[in-house]
Amino acid sequence: MAHFFERLGSRSGRRLLFAGLTVIVIGLFALGLTRKGGADAGPATEQSMVVARAPFVLFSNFAGRIVPGERFDVTAPFDARVERLRVAYGDRVEAGQPLIELNFGDARRGRAQAEIALLRAESDSERMRNWEQGPEVSRAERAVEAAEADLSDTQSKLDETRSLLDRGLVPRSEHDALMQQRRQRQAALVAARDDLKRAIARGQNGERRIALLQREMAHDQYVETTGVSGGIIRAAGTGVLVRPDEGGAAEQRALHAGARVAEGQLLGVIASTTGLDVIFKLDEADLALVKAGQKAMVSGPGFGGSVLAGMVSSIGGEAETAAGGGKATFEARIRLDPLSEPAAREVRIGMTANIVIMTYENRDAITVPPQAVLGGAPQAHVLVRARSGSASERRAVTIGKVGPSAVEILSGLRAGETVVWAVAPPQAP
Repeated sequence: MAHFFERLGSRSGRRLLFAGLTVIVIGLFALGLTRKGGADAGPATEQSMVVARAPFVLFSNFAGRIVPGERFDVTAPFDARVERLRVAYGDRVEAGQPLIELNFGDARRGRAQAEIALLRAESDSERMRNWEQGPEVSRAERAVEAAEADLSDTQSKLDETRSLLDRGLVPRSEHDALMQQRRQRQAALVAARDDLKRAIARGQNGERRIALLQREMAHDQYVETTGVSGGIIRAAGTGVLVRPDEGGAAEQRALHAGARVAEGQLLGVIASTTGLDVIFKLDEADLALVKAGQKAMVSGPGFGGSVLAGMVSSIGGEAETAAGGGKATFEARIRLDPLSEPAAREVRIGMTANIVIMTYENRDAITVPPQAVLGGAPQAHVLVRARSGSASERRAVTIGKVGPSAVEILSGLRAGETVVWAVAPPQAP
């Protein structure tokens, strides 16, 4: 032994000791890796849950933008030139606030034309209201009376000629001529009576209704022009004034002093903050999920933290195909609930919106985690443990809606039963 330690003290002995220690360290490191790998490959862990009834809700996310919902159209009451703009697009306006000032001379001419149209429409309406006593019916009645008198006179002459013919005092040609004249008088009477029926019917059918509607339209136009006092168009309601969405560049659709506007031209839209809409696009697969009447929550980067509630109000019935034959999409619309005062100050027309729609809701559903469902529909099943510590039995189930964290079970499970499943251990990094 002393000889052995003497050899370790030498230079060659120290090299031998260092090599031996190196082999020992490598062996210990390999043993550690082997034990670690064996631990990771351990058995799966069993999980379980007691089934209970609870609400089950699914959501879908979309992107859209804020648009006018309830709106007041600002239209030109007559052909005129714009003298001055009292507000700018994007401004919040109040009911009755001056918006656009038109040329005073144009305004006066427009009111005069509207009054002339109203007077004519009132005259036509009054004529149709008293149609049975009007000149057209009276003329037709006189024509019937004249035809009846002519026929009666001809019949009298014919009776007299027939008596003379029987006694040989007149030639038969005179009698035949009166017969022909009577037939003409009879045809004239039939035509006159038909004309009288048509004349009376004109006052009883659509023409009278048309005259009344034209009078109402002329009256509304006259009221609209007289309401433009001094050529000033005022706001019909409270909201945000936005450009009319009629296509084209914004600069082309913007009004300016000196521009000519035509009667009935849409000059702007006042979007009421109590009835804003959100429009968004659906592809064909989304049509099976999103339906009118579903609840929606809307937020956006410019909403100042506000989350707005609403409901899907409509879904387009015609597809919009992108240029080049792209995927067909459908425009859908959400009507927002009336905005609070803070939200109304933050939310503006045209803002982008993040939409969350509740596409499915079952307030009394039975659900299990996705990991608990084995197989797929219609042969899906779960493992159910009858009581604590007993073996699990295989149970066929009917699957409903599937969410990211739960699967709806329509049949095959009851509340209070215990479902079990295996969870694999985590993989080594």
